[in-house]
Amino acid sequence: MNVTSIHFKIMYCLRRNVYSVSELAEILNISEFKVKRHIKDLEYLLEEESIENIHSKISQTPNIIEKMRRKQSFTPEERQMYIILKFLKLDIINLSLISEEIGITRRTLTNDLNDIKDNLEKFNLEIKNLARYGIFLEGKEVDKRSFFKLFLIKIFIEQKYLPPMFDKKFREFEILKKRYDVYTIIKRIFNLTDIRNNSFVFLNLEAISYISILRKYYNDETLDEVIENNDETNLKKLLEFLKETSIYSNFEINTIINLSKIRKKSNFLELNPEKKAEAEKLIEYMEKNLKREIRVTSELLERIMYITIVRDYKEKFNIDEFYIFNNAIGKAYMAPYKEIAELLKKYFGHLDSFDLANLTMTFLSMVYLDTKKNIENLIEIAVVYNFLHKKLVKDLCEDIGLRSDKNSYELVSIFDLEEFLKENNPKAVITFEDLDFSRYNVEDKLIEFNFPITKYDKLKLKPLIEEI
Repeated sequence: MNVTSIHFKIMYCLRRNVYSVSELAEILNISEFKVKRHIKDLEYLLEEESIENIHSKISQTPNIIEKMRRKQSFTPEERQMYIILKFLKLDIINLSLISEEIGITRRTLTNDLNDIKDNLEKFNLEIKNLARYGIFLEGKEVDKRSFFKLFLIKIFIEQKYLPPMFDKKFREFEILKKRYDVYTIIKRIFNLTDIRNNSFVFLNLEAISYISILRKYYNDETLDEVIENNDETNLKKLLEFLKETSIYSNFEINTIINLSKIRKKSNFLELNPEKKAEAEKLIEYMEKNLKREIRVTSELLERIMYITIVRDYKEKFNIDEFYIFNNAIGKAYMAPYKEIAELLKKYFGHLDSFDLANLTMTFLSMVYLDTKKNIENLIEIAVVYNFLHKKLVKDLCEDIGLRSDKNSYELVSIFDLEEFLKENNPKAVITFEDLDFSRYNVEDKLIEFNFPITKYDKLKLKPLIEEI
């Protein structure tokens, strides 16, 4: 029996709560048949019958998921990711060596490569054979780097659920991050520009930096494109800084400058008119079907636009994020949540559970404003986020009674957490996402919440307060 990432995603869900087959199918964006098949596997592996018993065993047995990872096998898509990571560092790769590494036949690997031909063609790339040596990726270097960037972001998003053999690859990225001080470079880019500091943009810049470092000696004339003239003072300073780092080619410098233009906070709506029109159309649809007036603000438009921009990328590269819902919620709260969620599913046709939860909570916070909870005297709290919009995270903090105007908490990106903990010792670490905190040594301070936030969730803060 092959234990794959789907088994682990189900286990991560069941570690939190007991879910029905249909709920797991909705969360993971897979069929109920596939969920049942994987539940059967888990019953055999864990020697437990029923979802309830699997939940009990996982939640009560320390490190059981980590121990199970030793048995994890590659899915076809994960094998493709592994090959792409090989191409990132090497011009020619040997399929026979890779087949020995991951324990499958060379024929299977060849079939996997055939499945990524469509994606390669979008970037004018082609895999070709080189007799006696192996296979190589033919095409312009700029096209290779664009292809690698999009797949590297996909790999980082899936990181938590990938087989252990990927761990070595991620450690190599961590080494590069420290050796070239990539974190400081990216923070400096944010400081020199008006880019919104969100996780998707951070991942873009991180991927661009790693690729530029790893592909330093793979050059052709396409990398020497002319750097665009920019009259803005900030962009001039950015250009000077990027040249000073000595890790970026002209191609990467232009890419980062263009990214800073289209993600600019002050004119984000004007620079993305098509996405703005899409957001306005969605709001009109929700107003009509909910029979409620929704106040259209630039903040609401921007929230929706950021979600749909990332969604377009995920659709293009077949990325499904999932969100582990909180299923212990009050009926009064669940009814409007479900109503909005069903309308969004009908409107988009396909939404992964992360985007569905994100958009649903965005509209829910505008349409159904619950009475805010008052939890006094809480200070020195780190609220850690990844892909959720910062404004939405602040709304969620308000829902559990944390007031931003009282400076009771500090928002910390998961990318900044390691640096933050070096200088701070928070009393609690709160998150609204399914993040991996295993390397930060904060388990005794960690409080995790799930969408949607309810009046019962504030009880999770009980250890931190004297009286609720």
